[in-house]
Amino acid sequence: MSQSSLRVSIDDLREEIADLDSPEDRIAYLIELGQTLPELPKEYQTEEYRVLGCQSMVWLVPKLQGDKKEGGDIEFRGSSDAPMVRGLVAILLAAYSGRKARDILAFPVEDFFGEIQLKSFLTPMRSNGLHSMVQRIQAIAKGALLLDVSPSSQPQEIRPPRASGYRVTLPAIAIENCRDDFPILSEKLPCGKPWVYLDNAASSQRPTSVLDAMNRVYRTHYANVHRSGHQLAAQTTQAMEQSREVLASWIQADSSEQVIFTPGTTASINLVARSWGDANLRPGDEILLTEMEHHSNIVPWQQLAERTGAIIRWLGVRDDFHLDIESLDRLLSGRTKLVALTAVSNVLGTINPVREIVDAAHRVGAKVLVDAAQSAPHGKATASDWDADWLVFSGHKMLGPTGIGVLYGKRELLESMPPFLGGGNMIKSVSKQGFVAADSPHRFEAGTAPIVEAIAMKPALEYLMRVGSEAILAHERRLAQRAIDGLSSLSGLRILGPSIQSKTGIVSFVIPGVHSDQIGQYLNAAGVAIRVGHHCAMPLHERFSVGVSARASFYFYNTEAEVDAFVTATLRASEL
Repeated sequence: MSQSSLRVSIDDLREEIADLDSPEDRIAYLIELGQTLPELPKEYQTEEYRVLGCQSMVWLVPKLQGDKKEGGDIEFRGSSDAPMVRGLVAILLAAYSGRKARDILAFPVEDFFGEIQLKSFLTPMRSNGLHSMVQRIQAIAKGALLLDVSPSSQPQEIRPPRASGYRVTLPAIAIENCRDDFPILSEKLPCGKPWVYLDNAASSQRPTSVLDAMNRVYRTHYANVHRSGHQLAAQTTQAMEQSREVLASWIQADSSEQVIFTPGTTASINLVARSWGDANLRPGDEILLTEMEHHSNIVPWQQLAERTGAIIRWLGVRDDFHLDIESLDRLLSGRTKLVALTAVSNVLGTINPVREIVDAAHRVGAKVLVDAAQSAPHGKATASDWDADWLVFSGHKMLGPTGIGVLYGKRELLESMPPFLGGGNMIKSVSKQGFVAADSPHRFEAGTAPIVEAIAMKPALEYLMRVGSEAILAHERRLAQRAIDGLSSLSGLRILGPSIQSKTGIVSFVIPGVHSDQIGQYLNAAGVAIRVGHHCAMPLHERFSVGVSARASFYFYNTEAEVDAFVTATLRASEL
């Protein structure tokens, strides 16, 4: 007998709860109601079916009966490890199970809760959990509407739909009006002049909305997430998981379970190298890198090669500062197991043809990791468009906090990868004999997460989207070209990077006879912040026979006046 055939009806609930006067009696009824649920088989008590945002463990399992085109019904099974919550699950099954997807979405659930006075005796924490369960059921119904199911008497498994991309409903932000949203940009030198911040490729600044979001969490509801049994934890967990969902939608992942919070891009790459790399690479296997990679996308693979006996090969950079794509097919072979590349060079600003490289790698069976640390700040980090196996980026380069990054992975890869770090939060169970790891994303998030930082990624991403990726890149390019034109009078000036239409707002340069450190020190005294050195890209500098370079990197909150201040200071520094 199916679970749905044993469930209580809506009319039964209305009648029985109406006769109960006290909150204590209603809680006792919920517990009794939960006992009527048949046991949910262990194979369904997994992360795939778990409802996030609930204090206790809650699982909801959907099956589509019959032909969707003929209006097939969705049957739900469910359970919880908390007796009272099992009663809430039973109420939701009465409300939703056995209905068509459109009827589920149209069902006035809040009115129903009001009729049975359900929320009148629930704590805020339990109400949040109930809301999370309703959201999960509605998401499943939306997914069912997108299924192309042929007539069948066999139940069909349903997954929530892939988001087409996160869209904010807040008003757009004009670039010329954004500076007041960044308090640090109004900070001044002792002489009264404002700082000119042109080190955005290293780390961006943060708008007030991000600063306020972090402050609000710490002041009003901070607590550890997922399992603490109180309202503060429920509220914080919900905020963190909402941020994960927004990020998943933005990169067009199938599920938020594919979005793993890490300390940053470097940690994300090391996680893949240690987990997938150690498990899959053997002596003689090949890793293909490019000459324009950041050290974070070089050293972890060199360490992996040392551990496994794999061989690293290099895709070169042409004299025009583009990758030598023509040699790609010659470098790729059946021995190639991994290709790791940056979407945008942090020195050259070159925007690479990621999808072309991914497709070539996949043709020989290789996996691809894309470092989007320099691409995400411009609104471009799309898992579906690139078809990347892994995608990594950091919050601090895209208006977010430090200490937070994202690792996206294809579902089948994440499911095959062993956890890298062990400890709390990454397990289903632990005994003296061993442990059972949790499913993604939690299996890769051992210990206490960067909670507040993860929450603040949502307003950071929303701000970027309100400005718009096209507007950001166009503004950066105008500033970068203005800087290049202003520096062009310098004798022997060497700009490291392609033409402006092939790059982001990064201007790296070398002036013969003038050490980059001299330029950086003079500009610092003039209140202009740039970066000098090898920019964690020594192989790239070696490729162009350059020891170090100076780099000005522009962002949408920079102005033409700041570009002119940079040019003037650089011209003077070169004369010293």
